Amino acid sequence: MKNTTWVFGSMLAAGCMLLSVPVAAQGNFPQGMPGGMGRAPGFPQQAGAPGAFIPAAGAKPAAAMNAATKNTNTARNEKAALEAAKYQLSNHRTDLIKTTIDGYAASEDLSDPAIVRSINEDIEKHMTLVPSVPLETADDHALNEEAKRRVNLEFGVDEKKARELLNADAAKEIPLYKVGDKVVVNYNMGPKHFSVSGKLYRVGDKAITVEDKIINLVDLNDETRAKFDPQRNKYMRTQFVEKRLQMLAREKNDKLNYFYDMLKGEIFKRNETAGYIYDPQTGEWATAQMISKNYIDRIVKEKAKQQKPRTTAQTRPDDDFDDFEENGQGGAPVTNPADTETKPDSAQTATVIPVNDAIKIADNADSLAKYEAVIAKAENQQKDANENYAGIDADCGYKKACWGFNIADTRYALWHEPEFPHIEPALGRDVINFPPEGLDVGIAGEPSTIDLVYVSNSLSKVVYIMKDCSRQDFIRFKDSLTEQYGPAAEERGANAAAFANIFTGKTQPQQIADEDEIEAAQAAVKDAEKAFNKAVAELKNANDDNRDELQEARDQAASVLKEANAKAEAFENAVTADNLPYVFSRIKLAKDGDGKTVLPYTFNWKGQNVNGTLIFYYDKAKDRVTSIVFAKEYKK
Repeated sequence: MKNTTWVFGSMLAAGCMLLSVPVAAQGNFPQGMPGGMGRAPGFPQQAGAPGAFIPAAGAKPAAAMNAATKNTNTARNEKAALEAAKYQLSNHRTDLIKTTIDGYAASEDLSDPAIVRSINEDIEKHMTLVPSVPLETADDHALNEEAKRRVNLEFGVDEKKARELLNADAAKEIPLYKVGDKVVVNYNMGPKHFSVSGKLYRVGDKAITVEDKIINLVDLNDETRAKFDPQRNKYMRTQFVEKRLQMLAREKNDKLNYFYDMLKGEIFKRNETAGYIYDPQTGEWATAQMISKNYIDRIVKEKAKQQKPRTTAQTRPDDDFDDFEENGQGGAPVTNPADTETKPDSAQTATVIPVNDAIKIADNADSLAKYEAVIAKAENQQKDANENYAGIDADCGYKKACWGFNIADTRYALWHEPEFPHIEPALGRDVINFPPEGLDVGIAGEPSTIDLVYVSNSLSKVVYIMKDCSRQDFIRFKDSLTEQYGPAAEERGANAAAFANIFTGKTQPQQIADEDEIEAAQAAVKDAEKAFNKAVAELKNANDDNRDELQEARDQAASVLKEANAKAEAFENAVTADNLPYVFSRIKLAKDGDGKTVLPYTFNWKGQNVNGTLIFYYDKAKDRVTSIVFAKEYKK
């Protein structure tokens, strides 16, 4: 990993975890403003993640962990409120300007300078036409450093102390009993549940003895068995510490983004207070005077078009290109059969420009300047990613079209690429439709289409829809992803052969779970544990009159606990569904003979900035891989 800008903790055996630079640092202001966080990302999966984020020295890790969810929810609620009001004032000003101009346009000639002066005078009664102070730009590096400083103050960076405290908590939560200790052991034999309490007399490799009762270790669940098995105890304590450090890591990362967004939001607010107006469609600031002029010019131009006679064979005038951004496309123009006009020389035979809804950019000096500016910006982002990130976080988007680019910048970035003539606009995205002969676009495998998905006019997803292929060709495609991003989350640790085992039938499709489902299952386990412990305590103090009733209540509580544990364990390795709905909409889910949905295989590359998801079906009978989709999603 090269020149990492901010690493908490030391380099661990398998690597280190980086705290991500917020999205706003990689795009134009105000991308990544308050409210853009949405759901917190899943637990970091990188090896060595526990060493990356730790609580303040002296803080009790368990308490900090329990507060993490509450703090995260509070931050989300605060950001949701900021999101709702983010563009409210700018939108109100823009609407007021347009309403004022529309009122004049109904009966006045907007090309008359006197009318324009009257319009501006009316607008100036409600807002400043031209602010008296310059527009304040955001220094992304300075804001990021200040956000990091605030996070450090809140959490601290004493890794050694944090591990000591968490290890102490793990020892309390998962004790290792020794002969002579007083213990309570709950276990199952077939469908029945039992509980034995008393002195621990013997601990063997296969059984333990409590008072005069011999209990086989295989009848104990993993948590209980760990209290008597040193190796299992060590493993579960390690898991306890790692999971809590990962939760703290997520909380710390959320706080970094929260502080960053808050600081940038303050700049945003100062610009609005000064009188500037932000357009979320174009991602640009403007003055009221600029918005007024552009809107008036647009109305005047539209009226001129309506009055101009049209013929069946027409060519598009050059000045329509300048009107493109005003027409709400936010980028290079889209041709339309109704927008072409005849050549001015009537003696010439009228020619018709071929139209197929493909993206067009006028080949002139202005477009070339825009292209060169976009490429320079892309190269800077790629240089920053190469120097500061690793794995899928170092992925900048698609070719020169980087994450956070608006629609216009994305199209200019791809202007000179071979796929550019095959880009077609769709709702919320640009689609690259590959011709039958294919294209050399530097992608392993054979894409049929690529979706460039925009969220709030910002490139946020790149989705590759691949052609069905043989197992050998698919393995080459998967190897190219591994070479670029490293192993998927499902292939780490003891599961290194998970991908290869698909083709032998040893690896099954993973369960898809929503984050809320996982949290609910974990909460259900805690509730069931409390109910079971209460039932055990009541049974211990039972008399002859109510013993049978309390024994039944205890057995029922044990059954509920077993079911809750089984459900939570089923979610342990589930794929979080936060970023999958769009991906799944691009494939046809298979059905079994009973009409039930058959889940595809999924592999995930989880980063701080970017997530990657590969989903597909494998037809063993035909040795073919089908419905292949690989999606990259920018999370900020």
